[in-house]
Amino acid sequence: MAEAYDPPENPYLDDHDDDDENQEDYDDEEGSENDDPAGEEDLGDDDDEDDDDDPMMHLPEYVLKRVEKLKELSSARDAIMEEYMKERAALEQRFAAQVEPLYEERQLIVSGEMDHAISQEAGVKPDPEDEPEVLNGVPHFWVTCLSNHESTGEIIQEYDVDCLESLKDVKCTDDADGKGFELTFYFTPNDYFHDTVLTKRYEVPNLALPDEPMIKSVKGCSIQWKDDDHNLTQTKVQKRQRGKGKRAGQVRTITKLEKKESFFHWFEAPNMPTNEQVETLDEEEVDAIEQIFSDDFDIAQAFRSELIPNAVGWYTGEANEQMMMELMEAASALEESG
Repeated sequence: MAEAYDPPENPYLDDHDDDDENQEDYDDEEGSENDDPAGEEDLGDDDDEDDDDDPMMHLPEYVLKRVEKLKELSSARDAIMEEYMKERAALEQRFAAQVEPLYEERQLIVSGEMDHAISQEAGVKPDPEDEPEVLNGVPHFWVTCLSNHESTGEIIQEYDVDCLESLKDVKCTDDADGKGFELTFYFTPNDYFHDTVLTKRYEVPNLALPDEPMIKSVKGCSIQWKDDDHNLTQTKVQKRQRGKGKRAGQVRTITKLEKKESFFHWFEAPNMPTNEQVETLDEEEVDAIEQIFSDDFDIAQAFRSELIPNAVGWYTGEANEQMMMELMEAASALEESG
């Protein structure tokens, strides 16, 4: 929580007469003492209003005791769910360790390091006469996966594709306590940025529960672009400026950098407002911030729960077809029940 702001003393107050200043204070205090005692009743009225806001205050004491018992049951349930989350996290860690070698082998196949072994096993080899240029691994694998998924595909721009061709693997590591995860993106050297690894991390205390995710924090990373011309998140714009005053009538052209849409903006973490900042926002502004975090988290969950576990399904398009079938079946069932 941010520290309370302590404004500096106004130096101009020192120029005022202390007696006048104190007299004003005393006048205020004396006025309070001479006020009608009804002022004290007003304070009591405020307390009554507070009581009115608490629906429990209208219940008989014997019913309140029953409510207290219900609260005890709710606390006991929370303790059980906390233990459930710990055991579920341990179970997921155990099976994640068994799945990891499969992901490692997938990366070797995609990169082409298992081309020879697979050809030997299948008895199929490239024919130089039919294919003068033999392809290594599985071309355009991850960029195709991302393009075929609705959540990621809609934020990929045409000019992002060449850079995403260098994406060679994506991994997700869940926290040991099951209350967060980190996504790691591995890139081969490319013309756009110096980084070979980009990351994004989420802390979500109720991640293991089917409830609406309560995002505690999001941490992205900054991309080290090689230069402005290869920065996919911005563009150069030339603007004409007219002079003023002594330079009236003169016109100059300047070049400015402006933000443009790109998949790579997702690596920037949304700004999490403080409690103090939230209190100053209206309902529409709060809804807009919640939508930003929801959209951002949807993409993270797409990687964690769908793209990484079933990358080949998204590469071939079968996963997308399966998802569409499930949506159609759900819609049909809803119509029948209505």
